[in-house]
Amino acid sequence: MNARKTAAQFVARVWYTEVRAANPPVEEAARFAQQNWSAFLPVAPEGLGRLLHRIAARGEQRRGRSRFRPAPLAQVG
Repeated sequence: MNARKTAAQFVARVWYTEVRAANPPVEEAARFAQQNWSAFLPVAPEGLGRLLHRIAARGEQRRGRSRFRPAPLAQVG
C-alpha cells in the first residue's frame, strides 16, 4: 500500500475516533477511514505512512516469538 494512503487512512481513523464519535466501535472507525481517506490526503505526511509500514513489518517479524518475561523478584521479608 502507498505510504501516503496509509497515513491518510490513519489520520481519518484518528479524526473519527476523536472528533466525530466518542468511543465508536473499531469496525465503524475502520470503515470510515477506508471510505474517506482521500479527504485527509492533504494533511497526511508520507513519513507517517512509512513509519506505520515499518511498525507493521516489525510486528509481523515478532509474531510467533515468545516474549521475554523475567522471573518475579523474590520477596525479602
